[in-house]
Amino acid sequence: MMNGYGLVLAGGGTRGAYEVGAWKAIKELGLNITGIVGTSIGAINGALFLQDDFDKILELYNNIKFEDLVEVSEENRLSEGDIFSHKNIFKFTREFTKNKGLENAPMRELMAKYIDIDKVYNSPITYGMVTTSAEEKTEALEVFKEDIPKEQLYDYILASACFPIFKPQKIGEKEYLDGGMCDNVPVNMLLQKGYTNLIVVDISENGRFKKLLNKGACIKIIKPNEKLGGIFDFDKARIQKNMTMGYLDTLKAFNKLQGHYYYFDIKEFDKFLSIFNLRTIYGLELAAKLYDIDVYKIYNYEEFLNELYLKHQRYAKEYNSLILSTADIRLFIKSPKNMQDILSKGMGLCLFIDLVTLEPKYNNSGIVNKLFTEYKEAGEAMVELLNYMKE
Repeated sequence: MMNGYGLVLAGGGTRGAYEVGAWKAIKELGLNITGIVGTSIGAINGALFLQDDFDKILELYNNIKFEDLVEVSEENRLSEGDIFSHKNIFKFTREFTKNKGLENAPMRELMAKYIDIDKVYNSPITYGMVTTSAEEKTEALEVFKEDIPKEQLYDYILASACFPIFKPQKIGEKEYLDGGMCDNVPVNMLLQKGYTNLIVVDISENGRFKKLLNKGACIKIIKPNEKLGGIFDFDKARIQKNMTMGYLDTLKAFNKLQGHYYYFDIKEFDKFLSIFNLRTIYGLELAAKLYDIDVYKIYNYEEFLNELYLKHQRYAKEYNSLILSTADIRLFIKSPKNMQDILSKGMGLCLFIDLVTLEPKYNNSGIVNKLFTEYKEAGEAMVELLNYMKE
């Protein structure tokens, strides 16, 4: 049995910024990480984490561009953002077709700049990664640093992160592709090493693990409630948001923060509970999501309630001006154009509240359940909040 925690880092391209935020929280929490394994960006992050130089990691993620990973001709240089977005996809396709796959030589240079081989091998932390045989695409190669000659470390990391848009990575006479093709969340690598306490940072979005070799292990899974964007999304704001979310989700996973979708200090959440029950709080958080209130911060309960209340008031004012021309709300909602206006402008919650407040029978009616399923919990909670604000 291994002491300390094993850390498993999933593959997911630039979504790996979420793992960086998780690592920051893990360091602040003082958790004893004695083993790290990863796939693709998880393998890259794992090597970075072993160096214990967070400023260097931030420098990398704050400045990363697509051209830092692959060779791209001047005519096909991509704009900032997701390489598969409408503004980039045609340039990317031309480059990919012209070269029958992309060269990742710049990525090797990037690793030479940010990954210190000596620090990786001198670290007492166990480190491993997964890659996939290009010949047998269902055959995974699991390898730990003690099995990798120092001069081939970059080769193995590049192999683990060789997404299918890249030409296969050669190691000796064999060619390899991204480890995510076989095992994107390599939990079993550490279970086989004897780890019984694992932290899994899952950015894969599909939630698929291989069958666990040790069902008695304690596995804490950290994964986002929000979408992290594309696998190759180089938008700087998106990367920063993902990093923040990874940090906050990890603190929440270890009970340093509370909340369903949002984040509250423990004492603040206790104050929340002195006013509303858990179901109502869940509904209020859902309402905040529907109103697109910022999720990337830690709230005190008064700030959250006031922001939600004011946002609702703004939407309610616009909603009321929209329906003044209709005397009967039942006739109003039968018009497809009216419904499209309401929902497209984010006022569905206002309509739900209007329906169940003016005519309570609608609360359990077929039309409400059919049209407003996602608004039901949020709407009922908002009615409680509105009544609370009147007191």
